[in-house]
Amino acid sequence: MGDATVEGVAGEIYAKHRNSTQPESHQVCAILGAVLEVVQAEGLQPTPTTLFAALMSSLEKSETQASAQVAGAMCTVLASVLGRVPAQILRSRFNASVQIMQSIVGQNDQQAGTLRAALACLSYITAAVNPTEWAPALRPFTLLLRYSTDARPKVRKRAQYSLVDVLAALQGTPALQGASDAVLKVCEIILPGPEAAARAAAAASNKKRNEAEAAIADAVSRALHMLGSLKQIVALLAGNVVGPLSKMLLKLYVLRQPMLSRSTTDCLEMLCSAKNSHLGSAALGEVLQQVLQQEAAWDRKDTDLMLALTSFIETGFTRLHELDASVCALRLPQAFHLLLPQLCAEQEGVRFGTQQALKNLIHDCVDESMVNTAVSRGSMSSSAMPPAQSIVVAVANTLTVRYQDGWINALSVAGELLERLGSEGAPLAEGLLLRLGEMCAGASDAAEEEGTDEGSNKVALAAQNALGQAIRAMGPQAVLQVLPLGLVEALEGDGEARTWLIPLLRQHVQGAHLAYWGSELLPLARALGSRAALAQQSPGRQLEAQQCRALELQLWNTLQSFCSWALDTATAFRSYAKGIGTAFEKRQDLRVIICNALATLCLQNRKALKAAGVTEGVGYSDPSGIQQTNADNEEEQSDVVLPGEVPTHYDLHTAQANTQVLKDFAKNWLPLLFNAFIATDSQERNSYGSAIAAYATIADAATLSHFFREVIKRLLKVGEDEAAGVPATGVAREGGDSPTARKCTYMELALCLAPGLDVNGVSILYKAAKPSLQERDQAAQKKAYKLVAYICEHRPDFLRAHCQDMTDCLLAGVVTSMSAAKRYRLRCLKALILLLQSNDAPEIHMAQALQDAGQTETRQQVVGSMVSEIILCVKEVNQKTRTAAYELLVSLAKAMHEQHPPPLPALGQDMDMEASDSMHSRGGLHTLFSMVLGGLVAATPHMIAATVMALARLLYEFAGPLEYMVDDLLPAVLALLRTKSREVVKAVLGFVKVVAMRLPIPVVTAHVKAILEGILLWSADTKNQFKLKVRVVVERLARRLGYDAVAENIPEEHRKLLTHIRKEKTRKLREDKAEKMEMDGGEAKSKFGGSTKRARTLGGSEWDSQVFSDDEAEADVRTKLGAATLSGATRPARSAGKSAKSIARGGKGLPREIEGNPLDLLDAGTSRKMVKHAAARGAPAAPAEEEDDFEHEADGKIIVKDEEAQGKKRRRKSHLDDSDDSDFDDIRHVHGAKAALREGAGSVRYAATAGAKSRGRSTAGGSVGGRSIGARTSATAKGAGSQHSGDRFKARKGAKGDTKGASKVEPYAYWPLDRKMLNRRAGKQAAAKKGLERVVKAAKTGAVKGHKAKRRRT
Repeated sequence: MGDATVEGVAGEIYAKHRNSTQPESHQVCAILGAVLEVVQAEGLQPTPTTLFAALMSSLEKSETQASAQVAGAMCTVLASVLGRVPAQILRSRFNASVQIMQSIVGQNDQQAGTLRAALACLSYITAAVNPTEWAPALRPFTLLLRYSTDARPKVRKRAQYSLVDVLAALQGTPALQGASDAVLKVCEIILPGPEAAARAAAAASNKKRNEAEAAIADAVSRALHMLGSLKQIVALLAGNVVGPLSKMLLKLYVLRQPMLSRSTTDCLEMLCSAKNSHLGSAALGEVLQQVLQQEAAWDRKDTDLMLALTSFIETGFTRLHELDASVCALRLPQAFHLLLPQLCAEQEGVRFGTQQALKNLIHDCVDESMVNTAVSRGSMSSSAMPPAQSIVVAVANTLTVRYQDGWINALSVAGELLERLGSEGAPLAEGLLLRLGEMCAGASDAAEEEGTDEGSNKVALAAQNALGQAIRAMGPQAVLQVLPLGLVEALEGDGEARTWLIPLLRQHVQGAHLAYWGSELLPLARALGSRAALAQQSPGRQLEAQQCRALELQLWNTLQSFCSWALDTATAFRSYAKGIGTAFEKRQDLRVIICNALATLCLQNRKALKAAGVTEGVGYSDPSGIQQTNADNEEEQSDVVLPGEVPTHYDLHTAQANTQVLKDFAKNWLPLLFNAFIATDSQERNSYGSAIAAYATIADAATLSHFFREVIKRLLKVGEDEAAGVPATGVAREGGDSPTARKCTYMELALCLAPGLDVNGVSILYKAAKPSLQERDQAAQKKAYKLVAYICEHRPDFLRAHCQDMTDCLLAGVVTSMSAAKRYRLRCLKALILLLQSNDAPEIHMAQALQDAGQTETRQQVVGSMVSEIILCVKEVNQKTRTAAYELLVSLAKAMHEQHPPPLPALGQDMDMEASDSMHSRGGLHTLFSMVLGGLVAATPHMIAATVMALARLLYEFAGPLEYMVDDLLPAVLALLRTKSREVVKAVLGFVKVVAMRLPIPVVTAHVKAILEGILLWSADTKNQFKLKVRVVVERLARRLGYDAVAENIPEEHRKLLTHIRKEKTRKLREDKAEKMEMDGGEAKSKFGGSTKRARTLGGSEWDSQVFSDDEAEADVRTKLGAATLSGATRPARSAGKSAKSIARGGKGLPREIEGNPLDLLDAGTSRKMVKHAAARGAPAAPAEEEDDFEHEADGKIIVKDEEAQGKKRRRKSHLDDSDDSDFDDIRHVHGAKAALREGAGSVRYAATAGAKSRGRSTAGGSVGGRSIGARTSATAKGAGSQHSGDRFKARKGAKGDTKGASKVEPYAYWPLDRKMLNRRAGKQAAAKKGLERVVKAAKTGAVKGHKAKRRRT
């Protein structure tokens, strides 16, 4: 029976079972067909009700129940139907249906399949019981409870699902109480079973021990099954049942059975986490209290149980806080006191789980009311300590020495707590802040003594992060009140300075009060500056002057952080602007700092206004574009922080008030910034330009216009003086030593004002820069194009209005543009091309255009010429220009693809290159690709090569959308391999490599024969490494398509190349496998720089700009051949100083002494000492360096004395130093060596010769200490042996052993390096090792003989 004739539930049953190969499914389909025939014979429709009636009638028959297969199939069909039968019909047939299902269940108790189907039917029928009459449903519900603890997993799971369905249907009805009572009664029978069995086993005799243990196992198994059922249904039970049930669950912890404890914890967690749970806040609090007091449950050795209990505590208290926050607050400290010791547990999983649980508890349960209550009550005795204060004290205690192993986890919890306390809870956090201060001070001390970075100490980094969270949440004022800087006191010797706190202020302060910086830190910085000035005048206080000046600059560096989203800028800036301006004018070292602060104020307030919808008074373009445009020098980086998301507390009123104050001071700040900009070197103007651009967006139009006119006047005056040949006078001389430098200065200054200029101002700016576009001076032209690029990118309104003028200007500059300005010119071209390709592009006219050409053809002609220029730029000498050209091609293609997406059929059908339809109908990407494709018919090889490279880049990025063009494109490109231009061939080889990497395998397979025939024409050409490039392409093809596919298409004369590649690949795999087997693990090879394989993905790889270079192919092949470790350096093995056991334990032992003093655990400063000790112990050993024997002056300067001034005596002495790696060791005992060195031997190499000369003897042909000096002997010349082979120590006349001889040097020998040892083949290496093995064997034999002779002598 097909689906066409079966509808509704019957059709769904057919669809589910008809394609199955299981006999049960065939039986179901047969039963359903028979039932449908009966229904249709009665003239009824196969509705759920009629199917239910027909199935129940069949199931009533004894012969039906007698067959397990038939009964199971009918129950399966009935289970699918019952869910759609109305409840009233089921209630009317409730008793009869229950009896039938109970009979089937009883008869098929051992048939799991039939039993599961019958239980499903029973659950539907039981769920439809009349809520006011629960008694008839008690028996079937009890039956479901019985099978929920069945030993068969599938039956048990089906019964548990049935219980869930029944209880879910009874929610909110009187029958829920009866069902819950039934569950409770079953639990009262099963759950106490393990305890009773354990007691019976304890009282049993030895003869019945096995029976008792079996009874315990059976009781535990039933209890676990019951707990599994409770995990599903406990949240659906009535509220008055949950209490007694919880008590029974808690008693299971006493048994200390791990699986029972974990299952009990899961049940309790499910009870607490369920949103529809009937457990009240009082009962939930009592359950949590009892779990916290169950000492037997917290088995520290059971990781899974600890994690389960921790998760339960977290879930339970989170739920309790939702129900009643006051009850949660009273019980929460006990949870913290219990969980905090787990932060230093031996198991790393327990540490991390506890850390996350505590952080979630702090976030969810420590609310504002709890904090305010603790603050209002103030400090009291420990018995009456408020909950929030108790939690803070508990967390602070984890930062003591007792919890040293868990400091990193505890610091993370402390940071979360400090952030949650906020500014309101700052009085509670005094002790915690002091602990953090001690730890940070200890890390600072260790870093200062060891000369290492504080970031290498994980504990120090965690402490700084926690303190940073406190600074952000509580504000710098609260933190500095507890941890004052103490700079002046330390300089006077009355205390210790917390200089480590200043970088934290700079990094973490945000949303603070600017007035606090002006009232506290600014006077401190001025005091340090005055102290530095006085110390500078005293000869013996130069070091103090340097320290004070450094501290002053650090305090000034915090100004930008205090300006970040400052709430009181409207009042504080008005108070301190004059003082800051004076410092800007007089102190050149503070100018960059103040510029960054001003830019931060302007940018953030502008961001807040724009986020609120304000459009007036916020400029016309984003000033951050100026910051990016001005970054010509990559080494110069601006510290201006770009505004992120606007904080919630920073409202529109605050932003408007702050912006108004900044506007009022624009007339004062802009002249200062202008003068500083002009007086500063061009390589250091980035910060000044960013500040001017940011201020220009919020300044009044009148003020900005005045300064802009002044800049333009100076720019024009410089041009006029240069044209007239008149030397500059007055203000026109500012900005540089030459007219070009001054012109560049004023153009860049005008560019900084561009974000605040209207259309008229931008027009004046463009006209002023336009003449410089045609200049032959590189610097001036580059600045002019930079200015025009900013206008094109950030002022689309001006570009659209002046499209014709801009087009003419850029087209005219094709010939005059210089290489230095190409990058900015490319940006201009991109903006103009996108405008001309848009649907509403303005009209343009060209003198060279055809008379009858329309606007579309004219625009295409203009765009084509611009694209041609972009293509040529990929062959520019300047690397930045080439990179910019590639990026421009890709971004232009993406933008055009988004503007004109192709129609869906266009991507899948074949397109003729010469089709008459417009290119726009095929999409913007096709349009651009077709324009680039036209360069293949260019007249010069240079243009053809550039076109191929551009096509390769586009095909690499858009391999999928451009796949349909490959059939026409690839033959045309491969034909270029037959040209004589090596430049073109080189580009084509790179293109083919991209094809082999990026295109789908079927496409590459279709063209592999043509590819191989083309590239193998250059396989014998070694110039420009063509031979190597061809080999790389063949190897990539073999890697993607398989060696067999390539072998079928490669010409016969080149099969040896493929065979060689395959052999090398096989050998490489074999060697990698052998090396991996030799190592302890596969990870060590990749870790220490061995051969690793990079994952090759078709879509995730990045473009490699070296794909067309000469070095790329060689590097690629060297990498594949296993020459990845070119340096030859290997990392040393792990030191055996620490055993694996000590590493796993985490170093929990405490030192008995620190700094020579016994460890005092009661000392408040012990944490600081421990952090310092841990940093010194855990820091990596610094490389050995020469001792610093330099003398210091009183001001701290190092005195470096000239070696030549010390005379030759010191130099001669240095030659005779007893260093460990000195070559002098080998000839230390040679007579006359020291004398020779004193007489001027330049090195040890000539020491022996010089010594012989000092004795008046010739050294030709002789040897000293086994070293051959002078002329070579005949034996050496013939290759008889090495000069360090040890032959000179052989005994004469048949004697055995070695002799010192006249040299008095201990016998030695160097084993000569055999080239076979470096061979990759194992056989060659084995042959080379045989000689060394013989030597070692002989040495051992000689040592044994010598030992025996020594014993005989004694």
